[in-house]
Amino acid sequence: MEERNYLAESLIIRARDFKESDKIVTFFSREKGKRSAIAKGVRKPKSSLRGVVQPFCHTNLALAKGRGSLDVITQGETIDSFSSLREDLDKIAHASYIAELIDAGMPEGKAGEDVFWLALAAFSLMSMSDDLSLPTHFFELRFLSQLGLTPQLSACCACGRRVEGASFFLSGLRGGIVCASCHGANSGLIGAGTVQMMRKMREVELPKLLTLRINPQMEKEMTMAINGYLDYHLDYALKARALLKQLSENQE
Repeated sequence: MEERNYLAESLIIRARDFKESDKIVTFFSREKGKRSAIAKGVRKPKSSLRGVVQPFCHTNLALAKGRGSLDVITQGETIDSFSSLREDLDKIAHASYIAELIDAGMPEGKAGEDVFWLALAAFSLMSMSDDLSLPTHFFELRFLSQLGLTPQLSACCACGRRVEGASFFLSGLRGGIVCASCHGANSGLIGAGTVQMMRKMREVELPKLLTLRINPQMEKEMTMAINGYLDYHLDYALKARALLKQLSENQE
């Protein structure tokens, strides 16, 4: 039987207003996975929980089992506020996208310590770098692996053609890359360099990730391919993606 009071080291995924002064907070914890709880009175100016339940915060939460379906956040301690992720529109958009992926991909209450550390690493990288495409694609590719959806990137899933010197389509149906000949269409193709970079990002040690460089064409191809793969498997319209697309178009 679960204890009535418990602690959860967590990342805040989202929060929405509830009643006059409360919020319903969705968090992802090492121990409990994704859960939602009420932060009572948090919208009052003097609430001690105001800073603790901000989006993207890394916090220690103390919770009590609620009478209904939602538990109650009773106390909290901030480990890292990741405040820089809430002060820049580009970082807000990318961090929101990662939070939304977790919300969409992880079922309620399923433990996922590896996903927790993966998200924490992505937020940390975003707070240190202006190149947000690297931590975003790093998270996407490794998150797919955590979901058991690792795409095959070493050869064509249909004919076995190797990556070198060819163009490919990343197929959700096939579970990996399909060469242009087997794909049978000229749209949605990505180059061999993009495929190889995706493999590097999935396998490279974390300290070396920020040494990788993605050129604009590679970034476009990677975004298109991974978006299509995620859409096929998650069957969920990610709201943050529209903002990311708008920001990208404004920078061109």
